[in-house]
Amino acid sequence: IPATAGVYAVYDERDALQYVGLSRKVNASVKVHAFEMPQYCYAVKCMALPDASKADLQAAWKTWVMEHVTTAGGLPPGNAPGNKLFSERRARPSKACLRLSDGKTPQMTADALKEAIGTCVREHKIVAFIKGTREEPDCGFSHRMINVLNELMVDYDTVNVLDDYYNPNLLFVIKDFSDWPTIPQLYVDGELLGGHDIVNSMHESGEL
Repeated sequence: IPATAGVYAVYDERDALQYVGLSRKVNASVKVHAFEMPQYCYAVKCMALPDASKADLQAAWKTWVMEHVTTAGGLPPGNAPGNKLFSERRARPSKACLRLSDGKTPQMTADALKEAIGTCVREHKIVAFIKGTREEPDCGFSHRMINVLNELMVDYDTVNVLDDYYNPNLLFVIKDFSDWPTIPQLYVDGELLGGHDIVNSMHESGEL
């Protein structure tokens, strides 16, 4: 499935066309449909148009839709007026940030906090240490990392490095723990993957 702009058609298990879409990143759009509506996404046909303008994309999309109208006598179900099954994104369930302390014990030492960080990244497969929360990131880089993880449709956890009540001095200690100077930081399977630049680059290349 192309990671570029293009048009795509989604088919169910009976090989019946359900929806024709256009996207600036076809693979991301198809992945969302497959995650949210697997019963309608048994197969997909794609046409990559990496350098297409908006008008070009719309023209290609219209051609595909009209081909179906000609052969089947009507619009694909997902393209019918009033049907928002494919065009409307479902809200992802909220998930609270992980806490490295109960907030009631005396101030944690740096060593104790490092131990808590190590336990956290070992016990949770994907952890993003960010400024703020996934719903309200407090910096642009954290916001972009959250967007990447949401686009990948993976289950992940977050830790708010600015929450001094539950994560005292984490903003400074995490940098010493990882030997990485910036926030956000993404950990996968207990290992530091990198900061925003590395994660974004891996995402754009398809490596992530």
